[in-house]
Amino acid sequence: MSKPVLYGHPLSPYSRKARLVLLFQGVDHDYEITAPHADNPEFRMASPLGKIPAFKDEHVSFADSSVITHYLSRYYPGEKLLPEGQSDFARSLWFEEYADTIMTPVIGGHLFAEMVLAERLFKRAVIQSDIDKAINEELPVIYAFLDSKLESGAWLAGESLSIGDIAVGGLMLSLYHCGQTVPDSAPKLQDFVERFFALPSVRQVMAEEVQILNVVKYDTPLAARVAA
Repeated sequence: MSKPVLYGHPLSPYSRKARLVLLFQGVDHDYEITAPHADNPEFRMASPLGKIPAFKDEHVSFADSSVITHYLSRYYPGEKLLPEGQSDFARSLWFEEYADTIMTPVIGGHLFAEMVLAERLFKRAVIQSDIDKAINEELPVIYAFLDSKLESGAWLAGESLSIGDIAVGGLMLSLYHCGQTVPDSAPKLQDFVERFFALPSVRQVMAEEVQILNVVKYDTPLAARVAA
C-alpha cells in the first residue's frame, strides 16, 4: 500500500497546518514540496484549482487544509485533534476558522509576505504600510483576544490539544520568524506559544522551515531555538 502524500510548501501556513496534523497523528506520509499552480498531474488531480495544500491516499485526493485535517481526524488512527465533547468540538473548529480567516491575512499576508517573501521570492518592493498596520493595529487586537480566551495551562478547546491549537499555534511560527513575539500584556498567550513550540512535532516543522529560510537567505530568529 502506498503512503499518503501531502503536496504543499513549508512557507505556506495552510500547508504547515496539514503537515502538523499528519505528524501529530503519526501518519507515515510523503511530503512533496509543491508550489501553488505547479504543473504536476497528480497534484492537479488532487487540486484542480492549483491551491496548496493537497492530499491523496489510496481512496481519495483533494485539496484544502481544513478538509485534509478533518479527513485525517475521522479516517486515520492516532491522536485525535477534534474533541468529542460538543462544546470543545465547536470551539476547536471556531478557532481553526479564526486562524484561517483573521490571523492568516495579518500574520501571513501583511507581515510574513512582506518581511520574508516580498523581495526574496516575489521580487518586488516591500509594502511597509502593511507591516506597520500589522504590528501597530492588527496584532494587538489578536493578542488581546486570544489571551482572553485562554485559561492558564490549558489549550484553546479544553485540556487536550486540538485542531484549533494547531491552526493558531502554527501561525505563531510565522509571527516569530518575522522577529515578532507575544507581548507581556498577553501572558496566557505567551505560555500557550512556549508550550506549543516545545512539542516534538512543532520542533520538527520548525527545523524544516529554518532550512528552507536558509536557502532563501533569510535569517530567522527561530534558528536559535532549533539550535538550542
